[in-house]
Amino acid sequence: MNNSNKSFKFFVFLLLAPIPYPLSPAVEAKVMEDIVATVNGQPLLLSDYKKNVEAVLEQYKRNLPEFLKEKDSLEQIRTKVLDQMIDDELLAQKAEKEKIKVRERELDNGIQEVKDRFKKDETGKPLSEDQAEQVFNEELRKEGVGFGQFRERIKKQLMIRKLIDDIMRSKAKPPLEKEIEAYFNKVKAHIKGDASVMKGLSNEDAQELKVLAQRLKDLTSERVRVRHILIRAEPGDSLVKKSQALKKIQDMKKELQKDGSFAELAKKYSEDPESAARGGDLGFILKGWMVPEFEKAAFSLSVGEVSEPIETKFGYHLIRVEEKRAAQSLQYEDVREDLGQFLFNLNVHKELRALVKELRSQATLKTYRTDLDPSKD
Repeated sequence: MNNSNKSFKFFVFLLLAPIPYPLSPAVEAKVMEDIVATVNGQPLLLSDYKKNVEAVLEQYKRNLPEFLKEKDSLEQIRTKVLDQMIDDELLAQKAEKEKIKVRERELDNGIQEVKDRFKKDETGKPLSEDQAEQVFNEELRKEGVGFGQFRERIKKQLMIRKLIDDIMRSKAKPPLEKEIEAYFNKVKAHIKGDASVMKGLSNEDAQELKVLAQRLKDLTSERVRVRHILIRAEPGDSLVKKSQALKKIQDMKKELQKDGSFAELAKKYSEDPESAARGGDLGFILKGWMVPEFEKAAFSLSVGEVSEPIETKFGYHLIRVEEKRAAQSLQYEDVREDLGQFLFNLNVHKELRALVKELRSQATLKTYRTDLDPSKD
């Protein structure tokens, strides 16, 4: 799946609650196998739940893969997704009650915001207006969403945004300088391995600090930008197949030594389709992101140098280093402004949590499914 489609799914399904409709007892008995919960009688669909879990998993795989190694990480994600769907529906109902309006121009802009994500193909090549519209409509079709339903969902999301802006931001206070500096020191201590900074924090506050610490660590860590060519050969393959794969990658190495273009060879021969479309470009990688054999080669090469064939569990690779960036020390002044905004957003989030807690206490909530595994139909 290309990046545009990932963004589309995340925008449409992770943050937007399903369209509500009246649910009578007779209908409820028939459809309860297709819903995960009801919020004041309004259903949350199992299909949307599964799409949301998929989107969140993709986000964690890209941004915080270490979390997925924890024993109960998937269960945490499932619970968090269902809670978020319930909260979104409660906020949408609150926005309706407050009679928050979305102007047609705002709605059109919101729809265009999503459509704009389809203006480039998976290689980054610009698409024409007609092509972009066709890709957008095809994605709607694949996700089983009509344009009218999509438009209503965007409207609901904009109502929630306005609710947060109009009510919550007026209550949240900007952080003081000493609060920003104290949080920075906690983040820095956590990066250095000091577990004591987590004492007294709620699970959610601790997770937010961990995510930010990992992000800042990544931004200041040593990194290399690489391209690769992959010829697949899995551990269980026959010796003949492995020998053929190795011979193919060795021939490419010889062609590169004769001034062949690495990017062109990757586009033509690499068996990693996603990176092949970009000439083998994997972007910047950090230590711990790739399998050990790949990582060792990538960080030991000089800029412009191409590796000998490297064997991993995926097959045989040629690796070319395009750029290197040395590790940097984390400085307060470099992140002060962004950290201040981050803490302000946390304050907004705390006010929002307080509102959701109040709404939950007044709501009628029912959960119908406990086998919340998105891989099962």
